Amino acid sequence: MSVFHGQLQRGTAPPERASIQFDDGRCRVWNERRRIGSWDVSDVHTERTGVARFQVSIGEIEFYFTPDDPPGFSDEAGAMVDLTTKTGRFGLADRIRQATAD
Repeated sequence: MSVFHGQLQRGTAPPERASIQFDDGRCRVWNERRRIGSWDVSDVHTERTGVARFQVSIGEIEFYFTPDDPPGFSDEAGAMVDLTTKTGRFGLADRIRQATAD
């Protein structure tokens, strides 16, 4: 069982403290006041959008999570990184090589 604490942001709502647990093939999400949901891990898609920020998609539900332990969360969630992005840090080395290749 792995539990990760951090900041969760849904839509335009302000970030709130929340926890995400991976256990026995399930992903459970809750904040200080209530349980947000529980889903099969195979339905949870996680993409790293920054050094410490992740976009989590579960069907129609989407939120951003900034865990206190980004490397641990990334490993446990199986987060994907888009290295071909045209902005941000990811893919920066390739963009520099392309720009200086001329």
